[in-house]
Amino acid sequence: MALRIRFASYVEYSQRSHLESLVFFNASQQRVLDGIIDSIEKFGPPEIVEEDGRLRVRVTGKIEAQSLFAVDPVTGRPLGMAVYLRSDLENMAVLHLGIAEEFTAEGPRSGEHLLSRLLRELRRCSRRVKGVRRIEVLYLSGRNGNRVRPSGRKTLP
Repeated sequence: MALRIRFASYVEYSQRSHLESLVFFNASQQRVLDGIIDSIEKFGPPEIVEEDGRLRVRVTGKIEAQSLFAVDPVTGRPLGMAVYLRSDLENMAVLHLGIAEEFTAEGPRSGEHLLSRLLRELRRCSRRVKGVRRIEVLYLSGRNGNRVRPSGRKTLP
């Protein structure tokens, strides 16, 4: 049975410690450290902000980023998150990603493919934005980036 999740642009304030774990204390960060450094240099570090009793993640740079969370519908716990922005007229850039440890490739729930599902939802969201043709995931290939068309086909950086 597939993991039931809901996608949301925020998490409840009561989930702050779980969100902090995803954003700042994620054990998988070492594998994509070059991508993290590159993203921080270009767009600023991620930070958790509260708005109306809800939490989201933004970057401290001048560009307004958006958050997408994969949330357990029963507990409200964030299981995955992506911070993204429209980098230009045709491209959306995913600046930061975080997946709960149990859903990573080495985790006991890796077969539920949470990262793929989160990226698929981002792709679906990008189709609603006029003019966006590609999604660039900075973490996947470090400083060169990896672009995915909203249709799911990869393109060259």
